[in-house]
Amino acid sequence: MELKGDFKSYTEILDLLQIITMGKKSGEVNLRGNNQSITVYFKDGHVIDFSSNVPSLKKLRERVVKGEISLDEAVNFLLHHVSLWDSGKFLFTEKEAEGEGIGKADTLNIMMNFTKEEDELPEEVREVIKGNKLLILSEDAELPVTVTKEGWRLLVAVCNRTPIWNALLERGESFSEDTKVLFELMKHKLLKPMEESYEKVPVGETPLSEVAASSQFVPQEKLEKIRELLVETMGPMGEFLIEESLDELEVNNLPIDLVDKFLETLLDKIPDS
Repeated sequence: MELKGDFKSYTEILDLLQIITMGKKSGEVNLRGNNQSITVYFKDGHVIDFSSNVPSLKKLRERVVKGEISLDEAVNFLLHHVSLWDSGKFLFTEKEAEGEGIGKADTLNIMMNFTKEEDELPEEVREVIKGNKLLILSEDAELPVTVTKEGWRLLVAVCNRTPIWNALLERGESFSEDTKVLFELMKHKLLKPMEESYEKVPVGETPLSEVAASSQFVPQEKLEKIRELLVETMGPMGEFLIEESLDELEVNNLPIDLVDKFLETLLDKIPDS
């Protein structure tokens, strides 16, 4: 069984996950959007693992392996991450699960919690998360303010110039509780977004200031032309080959100096026929 298509809302992804959960299916779901890729692995309707080309999501998985956060909560963060995309593509491939994964998450319960959290998320918090904004300490703070352990982690991330959504993925323990703390810190004017003149960081990715200034990348429109050619000559299976090749190289955008390696990886994925 294979299901694939486009989505413009996270509700369409929830519908897909419900089919997998209620049908107790095994396999993998690949989600792609904003040049990002997430693959979630299922066994008998339960999430058992995930992977991604997004640096902060890779760190999120490492935290699950280390026991710093539960797989259930990590998958919840994944759903909130996908909800930040304006649109995307999905592909579900039903097949036997390979290995035991890194845990066993209750997919249905996660979806219920996720939906409730999305409905209750304050608009101010949604805005800074959607823009993955860099926050700063404000001189206009309404003191005194009681800072919890979760709040202190966020303040440390702010001082380290970590974009707010990256901070939640890499340090948060509960989306619900951490966003409540963030709302309180903003409500008391302890934190405020940087001015728009500062760089905007794609959700879950490394700030541009940390990328070498000499780095140059292949324009997305050129990769899109390659994708169109692959689909034209190979059919639907050519749709995801570029992203799969970038995944193997562990990059979101293709640096000029990796073009030869990228082409070798891409050609290896094309059947001889």
